[in-house]
Amino acid sequence: MFKAGVARADITPPVGIEMEGFAARGPSIGVHDPLKATALVVTDGQTEAAIVGCDLLWVDAELVKDVRKEVRRRTGIPEMNITIACTHNHFGPLITGPDPDVMAYRSILKYELAGAIQEASTNMKEVRLGVGWGTSDIGINRRQRLRDGRTILGENPAGPVDRAVGVLRIDEVDGKPLACLVNFACHPVSQTNKMRLISADYPGVVRDLFERLVRATLVFLQGACGNINPVMKEFSYEPARRLGLRLGCEVLRVWDETPTRKASSLAVSTKVVQLPRMMYRSKEEAEAMLNSIEADMERAGREGAPRAYIRWLKKRHRRLLEVCESWRTGKPLPKLPAEIQAWGVDGLGIVTSPGEIFTEIGMEVKERSPFTDTFFVGYANGAIGYVPVPSAYPEGGYEVNIASQVGPEAAHIIIEGSLTVLEEVYELTKGEG
Repeated sequence: MFKAGVARADITPPVGIEMEGFAARGPSIGVHDPLKATALVVTDGQTEAAIVGCDLLWVDAELVKDVRKEVRRRTGIPEMNITIACTHNHFGPLITGPDPDVMAYRSILKYELAGAIQEASTNMKEVRLGVGWGTSDIGINRRQRLRDGRTILGENPAGPVDRAVGVLRIDEVDGKPLACLVNFACHPVSQTNKMRLISADYPGVVRDLFERLVRATLVFLQGACGNINPVMKEFSYEPARRLGLRLGCEVLRVWDETPTRKASSLAVSTKVVQLPRMMYRSKEEAEAMLNSIEADMERAGREGAPRAYIRWLKKRHRRLLEVCESWRTGKPLPKLPAEIQAWGVDGLGIVTSPGEIFTEIGMEVKERSPFTDTFFVGYANGAIGYVPVPSAYPEGGYEVNIASQVGPEAAHIIIEGSLTVLEEVYELTKGEG
């Protein structure tokens, strides 16, 4: 029998913790709405797997490793059958660093996530599944090209956007709703970089609306939204509320119109790909970027910038020192590992990737997938920064020049790696459905 179970943990951090997602911002000053981690465990009687969606910006590979070990100890679920995904929430806490409250939060987070998976695994019920699709217009391509040739974080109505809303409906065999997986791609940044209240942003509104009306548990799986922002942004909770209602209503519509059927097969496959590092176009360009960051660090120290911003600058500085040293010595930088994971659930393929994946990459994977229905999930099982498409590199901009660790070949490697693991689980499940 195909079974599933769900559970949830409250992962709201204490007030005063450093916030993550916008570098030049101070610590939190309050909580607007709670942060949650929602676990789904499924089994076909032979294979068992778990996914947990978190209202966090990202999780690093070391934390993923620790959670997987703890889950395996508690439940026996194989470590490589466990997925830790994030909504990429910009109004949550920092989870790495030397601050005592951050270290305490991180140590507890490991057990909260493992506990949610353990609880879900103990209350599984026989279920039926159905996949439905809708569309939403709450996202817009953000790579705006100015007349002077610069690319900024703005609005590009002509740019590519994945508007697909994927919904996996999970009902108990008697028709009682159990869980809903939603896959959609849009940065949760609607409250802007001035907001210092803890919040789950628009995905939290989607979840609250759905669960209030359907009384089933919703897991939000962020898509390839590296270059997609919401169409509304202001220093207020109002954009999150409005965007969440718009997307949530579409989720409800799709859910209501999606029939379920008996499910039978589950498979999980993982592949670690090696991504070439960002080297910039020349030694001179890399050195210019290094000089610019050093100037920013000097100014930040002089002006008393927030600690999170200074740590972010130091991280970028270390990376550019490595790049400049590589140019000087001719010794290549070590490649960046990235874990690609795929689930095959009857006729649905779910593929995950760490990092901020450009929307074109996710769209191509879904288009070329062997499954009729495919979810592409970013910000899962690690954090590697931005993965732009090759055409973005000559244009530059924040995602390329500032926030990417990988070179233009990385997009192709992510795409082909995703298709490889999707093919593997497709064959194992025979693409049933």
